[in-house]
Amino acid sequence: MKTLLLGLLLLLGAPALAQTLVEVTTVAAITSSLDASVRFPSGSFKAGRGSEAIVARIPDASRFNLEVYAARGVAARLQPGFVQQILTGFAAAGYFVENQQETQVAGEVRTRYNLRNEAGRAALLFVVRKGDELVFAFGVAK
Repeated sequence: MKTLLLGLLLLLGAPALAQTLVEVTTVAAITSSLDASVRFPSGSFKAGRGSEAIVARIPDASRFNLEVYAARGVAARLQPGFVQQILTGFAAAGYFVENQQETQVAGEVRTRYNLRNEAGRAALLFVVRKGDELVFAFGVAK
């Protein structure tokens, strides 16, 4: 009986949970529209409202065409593994990490990965983690 009650509470409470970093659209992101060879792990969704606030956290955002995505559900809770899957997807598409920097600001962990592909084109992966939330922005140089 307790299990049934707990399950019912979880099902009824799930829609009330809100993304605080960004709102997520219902479209699952499988590939990047900036570079179709970049595949995102399941659990990635195109970010909606709040994307501008994430982009504003990137000092040189104007250098890149940026897309913002969010992880939902179990994917967001497995943050280190999820980020590794993203980086593996970039490596498979020919984007390799040149360097990374991590900072903590106001309870958020922000990690910036500077990437470059085989043709020398610069790209950026910017990951923001806060609690169970994970948002990432990907951009290629303009």
